[in-house]
Amino acid sequence: MLKQMRSFTRSWVSYVLLFVLAALFVLFLGNGQSVLDTLQTQGARNVASGRGVTVTPQQLARELDLTIRSQRNQGQTITQAAAVEAGLHRQLLQGMLARKAMYAYADRIGVSASNLQVAERIRAIPAVLNPVTGAFDAESYQRFLGELGYSQPDFETDVRGDMTTEMLMQAMVAGARAPSSFGALVLSYEGETRVVSIAEAPASAVGQIPAPTAEQLQALYRESQEQLRLPEYRALTLVQARPQDFLSRVTIPEERLAQELDARREALTQPERRTYVRISAQSEAQANDAAARLARGEAPADIATALSVQTARGENQARNEVPDARVAEAVFAMQARSAPRVVRGELSPWVVIRVDAITAAIAPDLTEARAELREAIAMEEANALLNDAVAAFDDARGGGVALADAARQHGLTVVNIAATDAQGNDAAGAPVAALADHPELLEAAFQTAEGEASDFLPAGDADVVVAVDRVTASTVRPFESVRDQLAQVWVARERGRRMREMGERVVAAVEGGETFAAAARAQRFNVVVSSQPTDRRSAAQIPARGLPTQIFAASEGDVLSDLRADGGAVLVAVVERINRVNAAERPQEVEALRQRMQETVNESMTEAVQSQVVADARGRVNESLLNQLYPSGEQDAEAGQ
Repeated sequence: MLKQMRSFTRSWVSYVLLFVLAALFVLFLGNGQSVLDTLQTQGARNVASGRGVTVTPQQLARELDLTIRSQRNQGQTITQAAAVEAGLHRQLLQGMLARKAMYAYADRIGVSASNLQVAERIRAIPAVLNPVTGAFDAESYQRFLGELGYSQPDFETDVRGDMTTEMLMQAMVAGARAPSSFGALVLSYEGETRVVSIAEAPASAVGQIPAPTAEQLQALYRESQEQLRLPEYRALTLVQARPQDFLSRVTIPEERLAQELDARREALTQPERRTYVRISAQSEAQANDAAARLARGEAPADIATALSVQTARGENQARNEVPDARVAEAVFAMQARSAPRVVRGELSPWVVIRVDAITAAIAPDLTEARAELREAIAMEEANALLNDAVAAFDDARGGGVALADAARQHGLTVVNIAATDAQGNDAAGAPVAALADHPELLEAAFQTAEGEASDFLPAGDADVVVAVDRVTASTVRPFESVRDQLAQVWVARERGRRMREMGERVVAAVEGGETFAAAARAQRFNVVVSSQPTDRRSAAQIPARGLPTQIFAASEGDVLSDLRADGGAVLVAVVERINRVNAAERPQEVEALRQRMQETVNESMTEAVQSQVVADARGRVNESLLNQLYPSGEQDAEAGQ
């Protein structure tokens, strides 16, 4: 069947049909739209848009990549697939919509940070400074932008937008003042202390726990079915189509290298480069003074010191490596050692330039470019061989040849995976190497029926077919294999129950009229804290699961019990006295706390203003494109239903 289809697609009839279909598609776009209509659907290429707001797929991808890199730098291992599954891309998209809505609102009302302010903010970034001189360094700036994935205009637009938003919000919340009652509430909450006594009994106080009976173990086994369930496992065969596997078959004659050099001459030509001195100035007069001094032969560093300005040297830079477009234009228009020139800059108000050296453009040489050309041609030829191999592989499968045999016959790599669960771990719990960092393959494996295979899927430097050889359904571990673990769980539970009963007996005795110390001794508890004042911060250090919260929720005289967090002891506490703060007697602390609350008030007002601006922008998410770019497992499951 595949052979017949392939033959048909190569016939003249297919070309006629394709031409007719293409014409109809151009006219109606398959859904009744005219070409003119499509000019009004440019927003479909954006993942979100609104009034003066657009977020492109590239911008969202950059934001997601930077966020994941930041989390990894902080020690949090997270893949893009996991981030998407958790909805991180949607959170970031909403944040980008909010920021861009604020930029657009500020632009509409005529508020904007100046070029000088933007330049100063950029110069304050440590990564763009020369580590020796501490001055702005163009090369460092370009490296910084490259690491972030920003173009210079995009980055400077975002910096301007953020600065403008800061200015706007500072003006909007300048008159807001948190009331003194806020400070009083915080003081009352944080200043309250409670006098408590605490007694403790170790787990050994309940004695030896007898082994559970067979009936008790069976009951626990029935109760723990879900926790004891083994996941579904799948045995897979992966067919990898990689161009590097075909490189050894490629032979490149010398004349082909020469032809390729001619075809790529323009791209391989090294551009003209220039070495120049740059002195930044704050005014035209200062720039003219610096230019005159430079023309008289004074050293740039001495001029910078005398005028309190910055100087930098561009060493053998191509035109596109000069960060300031106006400076670049001047540098590449001047002759070497000609008179210094004063120009208006973009990152600095005024710039003095002197060109010291010019390195002419260098045309490519076959001897030097041979290795690079050979590699490029070999990869092209390998890709062509790969395409032929994939076509032959498809034909062989269509003719009834087994998948693995068809792959090996035509030079494709076959990888067998004995078992993997939905998380990519084998039966021993270790990650399966062939699936690591390729969640798309794992998703395909668990969406493909037993005995079936997926289409080729992109995965790193390969295209991969995922075939499901066998499915082992999820089962509960046999009772005999988990008997020992169940016995340990039962003993731990029984010990905990007896410990809680010990604590409850102390509570009942104190509530019945006994003193705390006497009731504790009677139940073999040791008093470890006696009538000690504690605040909320100190109470949080008590090593029990819920006791700190219970203490500050209790009334005077209440007795409380809880297990230690590690289960190694039971604790009982009594609240003997509650000491509350009189805020009227401590006005200075109330004011200090009011000022602290002022930050919260400002943040709340800022959020309210931003929410209204975002609502007015009527931002809309292109759900179809977003789901296409970032499919989740849940969406894939719904699509399969």
